[in-house]
Amino acid sequence: MPDRRRAGPTARRYALGGLLIALTLTGCMKEPVVPLPPPPPKAEAPTRAPAPGPQLAFELAPQQQVVGVTQVTRVQGDETLLDIARRFHLGYEEMEWANRGVDIWVPGDGREVVLPVAQILPDAPHRGLVANLAARRLFHFLPADASGKQGVVSYPIGIGREEFPTPLGTTQVTRKRAYPDWRVPASVRRAHALRGDPLPAVVPGGPDNPIGTHVLDLGWPTYVIHSTNKPSGTGLRVTHGCLQLYPEDITRLFDQADVGTEVTVVDQPILAGWQGDQLLLEVHKPLEEHAMTANAAEAVATVAIRKALAARGRDEHDVDWERVRTYVQAQSGYPLPVLRGAPERSAFLAMAPLYAPPPIQQAQRQPEPAPKADAWYLHLGDYQGENNARKLVAQLRHLGPPVPATMRPFAGRHEVTAGPFPDRQDAERIAHRIEVELGLRGELKRPADAGA
Repeated sequence: MPDRRRAGPTARRYALGGLLIALTLTGCMKEPVVPLPPPPPKAEAPTRAPAPGPQLAFELAPQQQVVGVTQVTRVQGDETLLDIARRFHLGYEEMEWANRGVDIWVPGDGREVVLPVAQILPDAPHRGLVANLAARRLFHFLPADASGKQGVVSYPIGIGREEFPTPLGTTQVTRKRAYPDWRVPASVRRAHALRGDPLPAVVPGGPDNPIGTHVLDLGWPTYVIHSTNKPSGTGLRVTHGCLQLYPEDITRLFDQADVGTEVTVVDQPILAGWQGDQLLLEVHKPLEEHAMTANAAEAVATVAIRKALAARGRDEHDVDWERVRTYVQAQSGYPLPVLRGAPERSAFLAMAPLYAPPPIQQAQRQPEPAPKADAWYLHLGDYQGENNARKLVAQLRHLGPPVPATMRPFAGRHEVTAGPFPDRQDAERIAHRIEVELGLRGELKRPADAGA
């Protein structure tokens, strides 16, 4: 019989750890399959100005401090926030910070979510590559063209975990490699071995390589800019200190960044800058190793705001300092206006332009095919709530490489099954991945064994 565990506290705890393990080079843990609150009642959506899709590349005007405009969009069908994040070149934590209280795996069809695509540029030279670790962003400042116009391309990045922090300072791109072999560091091999998931000393180049298909070597030994075979981890603290991009973003950066390009890494969780006549404040959660008290964070915000005011010859009495304190505490992760008389956050978001993507073409639902008698499946238990089962299916889809999975009603509950797999060896390999990465142990089975 399948292992019909009921996602109790122990199972939920393991599931919470599991996916973050799956998204790192060494493994770390992720969100559990837990009950969700009922979706909010559908209200009449406010009228919003339509907007084109958020951009990745921007043309910079002289002294420009902010790129992009905060937008909103609506969830379609079974989309996760990670699906939306990747489509708009946003990272995991960016979407999570901007949409507090929204379930990242099952946000809900039709729900409006914030696209935090407006970004205040770091206080650093606008040349080469500039990474702001707190914001989980990498900015590529392109050389000015013949007319003197400069552009910037903004990428979400994964950064070093707390025990393997990404170094701060300035270096340069020293070499570029396409489809490189990965010589696995001893520390990474030890971590994988402890999880029962050993790695070879060298992983051949290719799309399944944990460092992805393209690498930019840096002047810092052992640190590189790379991609990943687990793109859902982009935007998290998941690496051994390297900078990690989406697979589709690394190819663009690889083509545009030359050997010798300067690379500057900063950690600036609090930024202030002008967009038109609005002074904006952007506050991120500081890195754990650079944590600040509330008073220290307010002091940093005050310095940043005063610097921006001085650049325009404005008086600090123009600033709503109570609002500044609120935003510093909230750490929303996207720019918000702080001048007196400017719209507060709820009104600001209510006016944000709506990006309405083309409807997702849902394939016409066909009758579910009968299980193949010679295939193998992995039963992962049944769950009381439909959303719990949907969440697990979504997590399996984002493991990288994705695991095929389905859910179906079963005796008043919802059963989750991974597969089909062509043979027992492949099924056992996937079962091991799921146990290592999500902490869930299922039961291998063939329909023929059940008399199917």
